[in-house]
Amino acid sequence: MNIYEKAEIILKSLSEYINVDDEAFHDIYIKAIVNGLVEIRKKEKQ
Repeated sequence: MNIYEKAEIILKSLSEYINVDDEAFHDIYIKAIVNGLVEIRKKEKQ
């Protein structure tokens, strides 16, 4: 599973709490989640 697939799963989970149905923001949400996952990975490797 790649990082974008993980981001999609997280976004689906977030849909319970926030409105993520707006297609215009889909890419922004995915990029933000991916960036967060990358930062977490970097901190874990330190």
